[in-house]
Amino acid sequence: MAYRTLMRKSHPFLKLSRLGLVTLSTMVSSPVLLAQEKPQSSDPVVAPATTESQEPEKKETPKAPAKKQVRVLALSGEYVDLQGASEFNPTDLIMGGGLGKPKSFYKLCDLLDELSHEELVTHVVFDLSASSLSMNPAQLDEFSRRLTHLRGHGKKCIAWLESASNVHVSIAAGCDEVLLADLGGIDMPSSSMETMFYRDAMDLLGVQASVTRAGDFKGAVEPYVNSVMSKHLKEHYLAMLDSINNAQVGRIAKGRGLAVGAVRELQKKRMILPAEALASRLVDKLVPYGALEKTVMDSLGEGYEWTKPKTKPKKELSIFELMGQAMAPPKNALKIKDDSIAVLHLSGAIQDGKSPSAGNIVSGPTVKLIEELTADEKVKGVVVRINSPGGSATASEAIRQALEVLAKKKPIAFSMGELAASGGYWITCIGQPIFAEHGTITGSIGVFSMKVSAGALARRVGVHVESVTLDSAAGMNALNHAWTDEETEMMQKFIGTVYDKFLQIASASRSIPVETLKSLAGGRVWSGEQAKANRLVDQLGGLDDALAMVAKNAKLDKYKVIHRPEATGGLDLGSLLGGREEDTDTLVPRSMLGILESKLTQVLKEHGFRGDSTRLLLRSIDISGKQAPKAWALLGDELKIR
Repeated sequence: MAYRTLMRKSHPFLKLSRLGLVTLSTMVSSPVLLAQEKPQSSDPVVAPATTESQEPEKKETPKAPAKKQVRVLALSGEYVDLQGASEFNPTDLIMGGGLGKPKSFYKLCDLLDELSHEELVTHVVFDLSASSLSMNPAQLDEFSRRLTHLRGHGKKCIAWLESASNVHVSIAAGCDEVLLADLGGIDMPSSSMETMFYRDAMDLLGVQASVTRAGDFKGAVEPYVNSVMSKHLKEHYLAMLDSINNAQVGRIAKGRGLAVGAVRELQKKRMILPAEALASRLVDKLVPYGALEKTVMDSLGEGYEWTKPKTKPKKELSIFELMGQAMAPPKNALKIKDDSIAVLHLSGAIQDGKSPSAGNIVSGPTVKLIEELTADEKVKGVVVRINSPGGSATASEAIRQALEVLAKKKPIAFSMGELAASGGYWITCIGQPIFAEHGTITGSIGVFSMKVSAGALARRVGVHVESVTLDSAAGMNALNHAWTDEETEMMQKFIGTVYDKFLQIASASRSIPVETLKSLAGGRVWSGEQAKANRLVDQLGGLDDALAMVAKNAKLDKYKVIHRPEATGGLDLGSLLGGREEDTDTLVPRSMLGILESKLTQVLKEHGFRGDSTRLLLRSIDISGKQAPKAWALLGDELKIR
């Protein structure tokens, strides 16, 4: 208390000054949104000194029995499987948003497990009033099982809704009782998908895409070569959406004790008023807005107290200390002391390279981490948690081979999150158990190579690229060069070879003949439920199920669960400013590539391009002509499912 008071006096909160000095206050909290701390006295309280002779005799008075507790958990914001440096937003330093806005989904799950063992906690109230609450379909499946586990330990769960979406309703459906604000409502649309097609805009801008691909269903390239989605791809996506939506409807119907058809009809209506939600039994009671605590406590009567998770004390940091923490490299992993099962998170696009890149899976550091887990005797098994649209085929193969070595020494299982497609599926092809959720998007067994030729656009923004080569093949990957027919044919052979490799390892892993697998491959994507029916995955389930299997195979009764890589809030200034390791061998300075990339992506964004896939393709362009064109096992991130 005295320390905190001293810090407040010596480091007052200052606004930015001409000297550039500022003090910011940050709070490290649990993964749920918590109420603010109670105000405390600004002066330390000093107790009078006493001696044993002076201390008066105290009569023991019987303690009142502890009250039963109603624990409130307010959920808000985005929950992610693994927190990392990519979530740092420099503008938060000025706007006051703080570091690490996305919250750890598995810390939230751990909190529920802890609550199941707290004897005094008899009721858990989930405050779902925040419109910002976001979980993907795979997380919702996992969270529903955690709620079932919590209720199985005798805890009554109550959900509070105001303006609810599918995410809010899905969570609430797992509770014993659902309360809705009388001024609220529910917006419950069916699953949908959107993707942007750039062909017409590219023609106007002077940008051309050269493409080779294996399979007619590789939707990653269609936005760059077609003006609209092909009919056969749209029909395939509709079937996948129907499977994902059926899982969502089934989750709500089961939780609320409703017929699946009734929930589907509510989806078609979409906007549901409070009275309609009550009449349809989506909720149990309408409550005056802002009367959550009063309603719950009045229903329980005496002997209960309303409690919230404890917050950690605030720590005062100067701007220099804060920036120092933000730019610090990841901390070294702590030495593992107990028998453990490691959860290896592979999140982001898969890339070749030797240096870590925030938000991506880079082959070099990932292989090294897998080798460390293989060698550590305290790691008795590994669950590989995948959230990836894929990426480089060569990087995917390097990671797959490292996992194959690991699997020969220790039990291993794969847990697919929201997305485990293309290269994300490639790395699972080692013949080990694969778990997927109903809403997981997986498959996309297909390969393509594509380069963006933006010479005309570069000239429009004032950039001229001059190539001096001894023959045309030397400059086939230059920015201002589109592939010729001969070069396209050559690339098609290259892509065909990589695709055959993909089919072979997937066939061996899943024990599916190649000819049969071809009807499931070609870039086709599947929901987890479809993938299970097609034998592309083994079981429907989440991380908890995969952990249980690995523990059983490792013959472990007691074990700790560790997560790797460790989450870090570090900021890589090199990646922030556009520098990349693979640029070191090019004839063009890094700064030149960064400027060119910045200008091109700015123009493309102004014309409606989302930017992420385009930026990845631009970065694959090698102006020096030294590097070979890349083979991608990638599901386009332009595809957004809601």
